[in-house]
Amino acid sequence: MGFLIGFALIGIVIWLIARSSSGNLLTSTFAIDSLARKGLRARGLVLSCNQMSTGVTINGRRFERRTMTLDVEIPGRAPFITNGVFLVPRGIVEATPGSSLELAVHPTKMSQIAVLGPGGFTGPWLNFGPPNTY
Repeated sequence: MGFLIGFALIGIVIWLIARSSSGNLLTSTFAIDSLARKGLRARGLVLSCNQMSTGVTINGRRFERRTMTLDVEIPGRAPFITNGVFLVPRGIVEATPGSSLELAVHPTKMSQIAVLGPGGFTGPWLNFGPPNTY
């Protein structure tokens, strides 16, 4: 019995650490779509990007979970640099250092950022259709 309680406590601690370390990571397509509709449009320049990524499928949409440092520019506001874990649409976006991404930023929580697509190429195909086969 004590073993199960200890195992459960370890699991909770790991979950809390993972959740706190990725405070900007949106974990549902609803959150991404909501931020895409209501968030501030921004342009992000990838300053650095971890070469290792994890493939994630959420509600039939495929993403890569990547650790990146972004220079975020919102029209009419001062640019800022942020780093964290982001969900990048797979098959549409190449998140390499120097690339430009279209972003949606939460109006009050500037750390919540959704990667929508490459600069100028965000469209409805990000929300519909089967996932890419690769």
